[in-house]
Amino acid sequence: MRMKWQVTVALAALTVASGCTVAVGGSAAPVPGQGPIVKAVDACSLLDEGQLDALGYEAKGRSVPENKDRNQTAMCLWNTKDDIEPSAILNVGYTTDIDFNEYIAGAVPKGEPQQIAGFSWRQYPSLLSDDCVLYALFGDKSFAYVSVSEPPIEKSCELAKTAIPQVAAHLPGGQDAPSITPTAPAKTEPGGPLLSADPCAMLKPDQVAQLKNISPTGEKDSSSTVPNATYCLWDDTDGDQGQKAFEVWFGPSTPMTDWPGVKGVTPLETVDVGGKKWGVYPNLGGLRVTCGAFLPITETSSVQVVSGFIGDDTKTCDVVKQGLPLVTANLPG
Repeated sequence: MRMKWQVTVALAALTVASGCTVAVGGSAAPVPGQGPIVKAVDACSLLDEGQLDALGYEAKGRSVPENKDRNQTAMCLWNTKDDIEPSAILNVGYTTDIDFNEYIAGAVPKGEPQQIAGFSWRQYPSLLSDDCVLYALFGDKSFAYVSVSEPPIEKSCELAKTAIPQVAAHLPGGQDAPSITPTAPAKTEPGGPLLSADPCAMLKPDQVAQLKNISPTGEKDSSSTVPNATYCLWDDTDGDQGQKAFEVWFGPSTPMTDWPGVKGVTPLETVDVGGKKWGVYPNLGGLRVTCGAFLPITETSSVQVVSGFIGDDTKTCDVVKQGLPLVTANLPG
C-alpha cells in the first residue's frame, strides 16, 4: 500500500499539463426552438503570456471546461516555472451560469471582504490545507476565483492576491492591470552529505524487522514535487487499513522548514536522539492519518521520516518515533 503523505499535492499536480483551449471566432447561433447559446468560457484567457511570465508561471496552462452537471466552473491551472522554488499551482476559475451558493455548498467565508482591482474578493476554505482561494461575486450565477497552492497558507494568499489584479483586468468591469516586477528564480543548489547518500541505507534489514508490519525491502525513487529530493519507501504489509508505509526522505536542497506540510507550522513535539533533535508533526499536511519527523542536516538540507496509521489516531506517530533512533544511527556525516 503506497499511501504517501504528499498524495493530495501529487493529484493536484497531475491535472496540470500544457495546453489551453482555443477561442473560436464568430457568434454562435441559437437552434430553432431552443434558447440562446451560452458562449463557453476559456479561463486560460484570463491571464496573458506576459502576465504569467512576470508572475513566475509557465505560459501554457491546463484548461478545464465548465461542467454544470458536476457544478464545476471553467478553470485553468498553471505550474510555476522550473526555475522558481518552491513550486506552486495557480488556478483561475470563472462562470456566468452556476449558482454560487450551490457551488460553495454552505462553506463559511474566512475574514472580511477585500477590495482588489475594482472587485470585492473573499476567501473561502479549501480541501487542501495550503490552498488559498479568493472569490469575487458578480451575481447569483456569476463569479470568479483565484487560488494558489503553496505552503504555508499565508504565502499562498500572498501569491493569490498578487495574481488577482492581473486576472481582474480580463474580467468584465475590471481595472487595468498594474505593472508587476517579474518573479526571480530562488534556487538552492543541492549539497552536503545527503547529496550522494542513499535513503534506502538508513534502515538495515535487521532494523526493519523491528518495525511492525513493514516490508523488509525498501524501494528508492525521486520526488516529483520537491526539487532534488529522493526517498526510500518500505511498504506496509497489513492491507489497506492499519500501518502505513515507512518512508525516509533526503532533501539536499530543502531546509527543514520548507517541506510541504511543514512550512509555517510548529512541530507538536521534539524528539532528541543522541543530541539530534527531530521535529514531529502529527496530521502532516492536514492528513489525520499521517505523521512526519524532520531533522536539519545543514542550513539548506534536511531529512524527513514519514509514516502513519489508519483506523486509530493514537497510533499515528508510533512507528515514526520507533524508527527515529534506527535512522539517526545511519545518517551520513
